[in-house]
Amino acid sequence: MKEFISVVEARSIILGQMTPMPAERVAWADAVGRTLAEAIRSRDDIPPFDNSAMDGYAVRSADLQSLPVSLPIIEDIPAGTFPQKTVEPGACSRIMTGAPFPEGADAVVPVEWTEAGEAGRVQFNRAPEPGEHVRAAGQDVRNGERVFEPGQVITPPMVGMLTTLGYPTVEVAQRPRVAVISTGDELVDPSEALGPGKIRDSNGPALAAQVVSAGGEALPPIRASDTPESIRAIVEAALDADVLLFSGGVSVGSYDFVKQVLDEMGMELLFWKVRQRPGKPLAFGLLQGRRVFGLPGNPVSSAICFEQYVRPALAKMLGRRALLRPRYNARLDAPTPKKAGLHYFARGRASFDEAGCLRVRDTGPQASNLYSSMVKANCLFHLPEALEDPPAGTVVQVEWLEW
Repeated sequence: MKEFISVVEARSIILGQMTPMPAERVAWADAVGRTLAEAIRSRDDIPPFDNSAMDGYAVRSADLQSLPVSLPIIEDIPAGTFPQKTVEPGACSRIMTGAPFPEGADAVVPVEWTEAGEAGRVQFNRAPEPGEHVRAAGQDVRNGERVFEPGQVITPPMVGMLTTLGYPTVEVAQRPRVAVISTGDELVDPSEALGPGKIRDSNGPALAAQVVSAGGEALPPIRASDTPESIRAIVEAALDADVLLFSGGVSVGSYDFVKQVLDEMGMELLFWKVRQRPGKPLAFGLLQGRRVFGLPGNPVSSAICFEQYVRPALAKMLGRRALLRPRYNARLDAPTPKKAGLHYFARGRASFDEAGCLRVRDTGPQASNLYSSMVKANCLFHLPEALEDPPAGTVVQVEWLEW
């Protein structure tokens, strides 16, 4: 077991133990937020035929060289029908947006450029360029084109494209099943009144929400008492999950029994404690093929350790193309207290100044029990181990938080 390791090494160990989940096929209605497990190729040209981009008239542009000009209308072409007539010189067809474009014509005149003429005719007051307001077949996607790659997270526009391409179902990675386990005799249900020495369990619901936001399936939160017997029973009941996520019980207190029980059950502990703040007492190991995270009990520490380690681990299990959030350079708006020797994950508010420079400041007191510092944050900013008490203007790296 490694102890008191760097943030980079801890993340590397964790990601090295993650393997892809099997694939399953789901309907498009259930696909948003899921991770593609197959490449998607177009089965057709999109659009499949030349069509009109406007409500108006399909014309031969050469017939509109001298304006105004009046032409006879030879047919109406609504969307969903196919033209029956060729547009010959000196004629036009009325056409609706999305309707197939008739042979013989080479442009569409929007209805706004016209006036009603004599019965069966229309007057044109403005001429289009050849090809104007015509959408060519395959303009968006070509038949056989590779449109989406495995590892992409499915968005609502992707659902629209999948259905356009004729994919009523799609292969996605199965969601990792995550058992969220809060430990502590002081914890009560969020609906309960607080008794002496009690606090409501926020870590269980918050971590379950983070699991869902990261693409996993959160099993109903479980609460264990601070006894080896309770923890063992909870672990045995949670072993049908892919990931066990403990909150609390991994430190060195007299009632922190999680590491002890997991060790007795045969867990291979790969590391314990990371050179970071918050969240130094972080543990990770393997138990009967399950990945086990021991997160600190303080709510901020728990939330940040999830974002920095569990989220990328779930991303790798899902086969996602990006495991880590992108980072951006920003300048500190104010001096930020920091000791050397630990990597700080500071909760921040970032924004662009009038010159377009990204700037960031912390959300206030950064103690690991102050969950409001997470609620107020729109980003985390990284203060590396070697940095000490950075002054205002120091360039730091920022990662945006989705919320």
